[in-house]
Amino acid sequence: MLLIVVFAVALALALERLTAQRSLDAVREDFGPTESLVDPDEVFALTYTLRNARRRPVLFLRLRQDLPEAFHPRDSALIRAPLGDERLELTTWLRPRQEARFTLPLSADRRGYYPLSALEVSGGDFLGLRERTRVSPLFRAVTVAPREAEDPGLEEVLGGFLGEVSVRRFIHEDPVLTAGFREYTGREPMRAISWTQSARGLGMMVKIYDHTAQPSVSVLLNADGQGEDLARDLEICYSLARTVCRTLEERGIQYDFVSNAMELNTFFAVAELGDGLGQRHFEGVLERLGRSGCQASYPGERLLERSAATRSHRGRILITPGPELDDSPALARLRELTGDNVLVLRAREAA
Repeated sequence: MLLIVVFAVALALALERLTAQRSLDAVREDFGPTESLVDPDEVFALTYTLRNARRRPVLFLRLRQDLPEAFHPRDSALIRAPLGDERLELTTWLRPRQEARFTLPLSADRRGYYPLSALEVSGGDFLGLRERTRVSPLFRAVTVAPREAEDPGLEEVLGGFLGEVSVRRFIHEDPVLTAGFREYTGREPMRAISWTQSARGLGMMVKIYDHTAQPSVSVLLNADGQGEDLARDLEICYSLARTVCRTLEERGIQYDFVSNAMELNTFFAVAELGDGLGQRHFEGVLERLGRSGCQASYPGERLLERSAATRSHRGRILITPGPELDDSPALARLRELTGDNVLVLRAREAA
């Protein structure tokens, strides 16, 4: 009898030592959001997957993760709230080769870029006396887009401006669309000369440009402003930009998007988005708006100068916090270049 007890104790100690040292070696975890880009108050989910890759059971596992303050769980079964901070916490065990999946539905109440905090994975020993913890190296993030603008007069202002854009596209020639060639008269600019056609022995020939095939505009978002309420003004700017681009999508007007806002959690400017149209293009705009911070990476004057340097006659929609660019020489050049086809939307007038 004594030998049996000694054997049982020795076996338990051996299993205790083995499981304490290797409790997490065969555990594979994954987690992430079901959607990486969401709207405010839209319900999405965080999913957590645990897999036991060995032939022995894992008797105890615990997951812990702190959630961003803006996230609001819709199911409290997996949530603890120590010291007012909401935290995911779940415990389970796994049979040999088993995979378990957990889902936490939630929503976010405000715009922003939210990297998810590190996921802690803990495993216990055979006797439940000790616990080993490691931090998952996986990185996941969620971007929350801005809300739609609440200015009831915005749709009317945009409708009038975009009607002008549709008419003006027939006034200016598009230097990308070549309709044919004709003889050089001496009044055309040198850039209009087609050297390929001229080399065929027909004399100096110049290109004949077609009119713009479809209306297009540039959306310029300026984050360079002043005032105690600049953060609030910029939130309105981001909402205005969303509504403007959504309206352009609905009207089938091609657009590009340029902003001097600095990206949240980095020191880089929000990337530019070239000409486009469609759901993927619009989602690209929303992604950039969601990641925009409350600082500018370069001055608003430079934003306008860069747009004027393209020499494009297309319309411009400038979204800015206040009147800081009203006397800008670059804005005057844009108006001259486009035949005053510039719409300025100020956040403080829309508030």
